[in-house]
Parts: sequence; C-alpha cells; structure tokens
Amino acid sequence: MDKLNQNSTLRTPLNDILGSKGHIIILRQLSEAKNPMSHSELLERTNLSRQGVYDVVRRLVENGIIMYVGSGKQQQVAIRKDFPLSNIIEKLFEAEKKRFNDLIKRIQELIKNLEIQPKSAWIFGKVALGVDEYGDTVQIALLDNIKNIDEITDELRNQLYYHGIEKKYDITIDITGFTIADLRSRSSLNPAEILMLWGYHPQHYLKSTQENGGNKKSHQELDQQSLENAKAWTELLKTHPEIIRRTINYLEARIGQTSSGEKQELQEWKHILESMSYQRLKKFLESDSERSTRLRQSLPFWPVLNDSERLKLEKIKSDQSNK
Repeated sequence: MDKLNQNSTLRTPLNDILGSKGHIIILRQLSEAKNPMSHSELLERTNLSRQGVYDVVRRLVENGIIMYVGSGKQQQVAIRKDFPLSNIIEKLFEAEKKRFNDLIKRIQELIKNLEIQPKSAWIFGKVALGVDEYGDTVQIALLDNIKNIDEITDELRNQLYYHGIEKKYDITIDITGFTIADLRSRSSLNPAEILMLWGYHPQHYLKSTQENGGNKKSHQELDQQSLENAKAWTELLKTHPEIIRRTINYLEARIGQTSSGEKQELQEWKHILESMSYQRLKKFLESDSERSTRLRQSLPFWPVLNDSERLKLEKIKSDQSNK
C-alpha cells in the first residue's frame, strides 16, 4: 500500500478510531458497559479531563464508531452495533481482558497445586497500581511462616518456569516471600497496591497480630474503621453497580480454588450479593449487626476493580476523612 492510501478513512479507519490513548480508553469503557453512558459517567471512569471526554466522544462520533443516544441532559453515547468494525473492536477488548484474566487464573492454579499453600498471595507494585509499562516486572508476594516461606517461594518459581508462564504471556515475574514480621516492618500496606491472588488479604493477618500484640487496637476502633470503609464501598457501588456482578463471578472462581475455612465465608458473600438489592446491601454493610460487623472485615470487592474504580474509591475515602 502506498503512503497516500495509508491515510484513507475507507481503507484504514483504525488510524482515526484507535488513533489515541483517549480513544481507546473511551471505547473500552463503552464496550465493557454494554449500555449507553453519559459524559459524566465516562468522566468518572477515566483519567481524562472533562474537555478531553467531550473531545474524544465528538471525534469518535465523527468517525462513525459511536453515536449519541437521547438529547439534552439525558444525552448518552454508545457503540454503534451496525458499524462494520464494532464487533471486531469489542472482541479485541474482550481478548485483552481474557489474556489478563487467564494469566491470573493460571497463577492461582499453580498456587493451589503447591505442596504447601501460602496463607496469602498477591500482586504488588506497578501492575497492581495499573501504571506498568511493557517489560515491567510482575511482582508476586507470598505470605507464610518462616519455616515454610522459602520452600513455597522456590516451588512456585520452579512451577512458573516449568509451565512456561513468562514466555506464554510475554512477561517477567518476580516472587518475594514474606512473613508476618516482614509485613509489620513495612511502613504501610495500602489496599490500592495489592491485587489478590490467594487466601485472605494480608491486612487480615496484620489486624490479628495487632489485636494480640503491642500495637493493639480496640475492637471498637477496628469496627469503626471497617464501618468507614464499608460506607466508601457503598458510595462506589452506587455509581458502579456492575462491580457487584464482577465480584459474584470472582467469588464463584475463588470458591472452587480455596480451603474449606475460607470457602464458607466466600459462599456467604456470594449469597448476600446475589440476593440483596443495592439498597438492602447498603443497609446491611452499614448496620451494627454482629453478622455485618464480622463480614465487613473481609469485603470481597477490591480484586475486581479496574484502575479508574480504584482511584474513585481512594477519592471517596479521602473526601470522607476530610469531612
């Protein structure tokens, strides 16, 4: 193809449709949502500026891939189903998501089949934060006691090599073993920096040692902290209800991969999310009942959040703490 034809909208429409990161971000959100979205919703779910959202939407409408739905304050945008390339573009986003989900599932399967399973496993660093670039290391943390942690770390490292995980997914993986003492020595353990793979969240073990050790918090203080977290989550779920369905799917997968002790709690969460409306779930999470207080210690939503949702949650928490 000559240079002139490379700029043809008819011959090479993807130049304009996927021509910038902003275009791809907006199209991905619309593809995942499966429903029309307003400019405000797109603003909430992306790191784009308000003007950036309007400019990208306008250009994508001009290119024919999306269309306006409704008018005035109720106006929304959606991917045009009758656009010749819309189905292919949506499948591209599905393949993108499937690749990452398959990687996570494969690592979880390897952890499940270890001779000694860790108490907890998670991804941390740039990948967990969603700021990684091509070639950045996927950092995996394993948590167990000092007697087992080296053996578990070595076995998982060997299994990853044996099954060719790095070659198949074109990534570099680094594994770090932690003991609870190692966790306590860290200055902080920000949930935004953790993508769970296995077992309880490491904060669970830190809280247990705090309750039984010198850095002790009262039950009342811990319950109050969990209530504040729950209020932030219900605020996020109000504007992003699709998180509930993703969490149910996540729980279904985890139930088949975990030990009997944790399985009961996961099944309880799955039943709650499947049976409660948002209004009932909000009242439950913010109530002072024994069951609510207990389950608030293991809120299951974090592993399914995307980058924009994580940022939104942190903003909600920050706004609440400043009131």
